[in-house]
Amino acid sequence: DTNIRKCLYAKNLERIAKVSFSLSFTVNCAYSSTASCAAAASPLDLSATPPLPFHRSTTLLRMKKFFPVLSRDKSTSSVNLEALETQHPSESIKVVDYELLETYPGIRPPISSYHPHIQNEVRKAYLKIGRHQPPHNFVYPWSLKGNQRRRFGKNWFDLYDWIDYSESKDLAFCLPCFLFKNVSKYGGDHFVTEGFSDWKNSQRLANHATSSNSHVDCVHMSYALMNPNQSIKAAFVNQTKQMNFEYRVRVNTSLIATKFLLRCGMPFRGSDESFNSLFKEPFLELVDILKEINPEIANVIDCAPGNNFMTAPTIQKDLAAACACEITQQIVCDIADDVFCVLIDESGDVAGKEQMIVVIRYVNSEGLVKERFLGIVSVKETSAKSLKEALEKLLSINGLSLSSIRGQGYDGASNMRGKFGGLRTLIQNENPSAYYVHCFAHQLQLALVACAKTHKDVSGFFDKVNMLVNFIRSSNKRQELLRDKHVSQFAKLIEQGQIETDSGLNQESSIARAGDTRWGSHFRTLTSLMTIYGAIIEVLEEVGKDTSFEKYGETMLLLDVLQSFDFIFMLYMMVEILGFTNDLSVALQKRDQDLLNALSLVKATKEELQEMRNDGWEELISKVMEICNKHDIDMPDLDAPYVQGKKPRRHATTSSVSNLHHYKHDCLFSVLDLQLHDVNARFDEENTERLQCVSCLSPSSSFEAFDVKKLLRMVELYPNDFVDVPKVVV
Repeated sequence: DTNIRKCLYAKNLERIAKVSFSLSFTVNCAYSSTASCAAAASPLDLSATPPLPFHRSTTLLRMKKFFPVLSRDKSTSSVNLEALETQHPSESIKVVDYELLETYPGIRPPISSYHPHIQNEVRKAYLKIGRHQPPHNFVYPWSLKGNQRRRFGKNWFDLYDWIDYSESKDLAFCLPCFLFKNVSKYGGDHFVTEGFSDWKNSQRLANHATSSNSHVDCVHMSYALMNPNQSIKAAFVNQTKQMNFEYRVRVNTSLIATKFLLRCGMPFRGSDESFNSLFKEPFLELVDILKEINPEIANVIDCAPGNNFMTAPTIQKDLAAACACEITQQIVCDIADDVFCVLIDESGDVAGKEQMIVVIRYVNSEGLVKERFLGIVSVKETSAKSLKEALEKLLSINGLSLSSIRGQGYDGASNMRGKFGGLRTLIQNENPSAYYVHCFAHQLQLALVACAKTHKDVSGFFDKVNMLVNFIRSSNKRQELLRDKHVSQFAKLIEQGQIETDSGLNQESSIARAGDTRWGSHFRTLTSLMTIYGAIIEVLEEVGKDTSFEKYGETMLLLDVLQSFDFIFMLYMMVEILGFTNDLSVALQKRDQDLLNALSLVKATKEELQEMRNDGWEELISKVMEICNKHDIDMPDLDAPYVQGKKPRRHATTSSVSNLHHYKHDCLFSVLDLQLHDVNARFDEENTERLQCVSCLSPSSSFEAFDVKKLLRMVELYPNDFVDVPKVVV
């Protein structure tokens, strides 16, 4: 306020306008712009200031009405200053009142003196008011230019629609240049601040209107300000909005197709992606379906430029990668800096490159166990050190750490589960709480595989079964013949009353090829073979009648094998053994299986295998003899020396064994011992103890399995997860 009075006393109207407008919005600018006046003058009262001219006093009065005046009280003034400083710029913008604006050319404050947030509003107000013209009866004064008298031409208002005239200064000004001269990059300030008074050279007015780049720019900006919807900038903005909308439609369409294919696990690309192809590829076909459903999508995509369809292979890869990043980020957020377990396996891609697949298992904030795919990492070699470095890199990229791992799950390879140089050991060296627990179902699979590869009789038996399956399934005619024989046998048995009939019983069956990695499929294959054994014999006999058949020798060989006592004995023995392990395998692969039940099932399977070794021989040999009698198969004398195939053993008098010893000890007991040894070795007591300790916290049956000793043992196993736990004496 004091600074304003000093400026008034100095009769500096331009400084008054600048300080007044600056005080209304940025007080700091006002103090900086009047620093020189404050150093040279002392505070004076407004009433002591000399009277101002009429137009200046009017200007000051209008500015006081238009802009807020700060209080003279120091306390209230400081409050107002703080309020203005903290006020948001948009809150300080006022509605411009036309009556409060100074319209006299030459004395009106420049546009730059207004706050930037209201400059356009002030310009609009001036343009709506229009240029300043004297009254019709105004007599323009003469001015002497040399020996000639000249004055402003009244008809110039009709010739130039931009001209302003100041009666008090007898000068002409340009209204568009006054409004936008600080924005334009061209020309001087002659028609803005100095004014034009060279009435003799009126041609300069025409030159200003036609030859001045600055004037042309200002006129265009004036038109654009008053007609925003018709300006080039507005048209460009509208066009940009439409282009952005169409771009988003194309991107969203491609994203919908990408998400669908990712959920279904389907490929994106095809062999023929040309326009005339009957089936381009899954991605393009899905985009075409979306176009058929939604005509708006079809119009946008069909009218798009050739390089902006958003369906290129690179776009597909980018969208798939973006989806993968979002999903991975959501998984990491779901973990929420908690502990987790890692499941790792190795695989090779179609290019022959080794890859490491990482899956994490964790418990989210809702108490639900989640198992999520984290990523695939390419590795140059499959050594334990290389795999550990790749795992650390993947975890660090996703904001995870090895210190948060509480469990490891790998296959039985030495580079993964080795106790001295395996991946499990390298991780446990840095994080002792990251214990290794092999998947129970996979350990059972490995035990069965070890038995099949180690025992020669079992290995030979499965080779014969595979040969039989391939012979049957390699011909549709033989499969159809097998189904017909099976149906006719069922009809005969039902007629004889030997089997029951009910809904779901006696379904049509066929022999399926066993999988290499799923030994549960071997059990299903053997049970099917037992069910349709008679039908298979009839098929082989009928096919063997044709001596010209190219596989006649193979047919006769299979017929001899299936009608041998060795094959029947191995068939029923393996069905009994695999029956125990198959129940365990199915139970272990259930998603809702708890730890206690899994441990009890493993223990029960061991007991069943041991019980069969102790007391299962009599029951097994009785079943085998019954089947041999039913199908007229020759049974050997169990007390006679064992003969392998049709050739007697050499040195039979000194090294031969009886048939009973061979089938009971060399076959049954040997296979059971291998199974028990491998199961005991893989389901060791160390992992069993850890699982029992964890299972003591199970809430099932009102914490029936709770045990304080097991809980204290778990505290010893995971010391970093139980801090400040007092010692408890039990």
